Amino acid sequence: MSSQANVYTAVSNQVWLTDKVQIATGNTAVTYQVNLAPSFSDTIFSNAVVVPAYKVEYYYVGVGNKLTISGSDFTASEAGTASSGTAGVSGGGSY
Repeated sequence: MSSQANVYTAVSNQVWLTDKVQIATGNTAVTYQVNLAPSFSDTIFSNAVVVPAYKVEYYYVGVGNKLTISGSDFTASEAGTASSGTAGVSGGGSY
């Protein structure tokens, strides 16, 4: 039995359930921004990131963070897993 990722055509402050997003654009560019959990008042990027027209790209969002995509003629699909964002990361403790 296989599972199907959620696919969106509008994304505004959507809590993301996987570590990555696949954004596929049509004839217009879009921008995206990620607000960090738990307060959602901080962002990953100082400015929204532009995804050019006619592209299919994967971007890091992080499980539990909020994603906003501005623009039209796009689809956004959940990609990766709830834990693959930490694959290969070792160690821990206080820094």
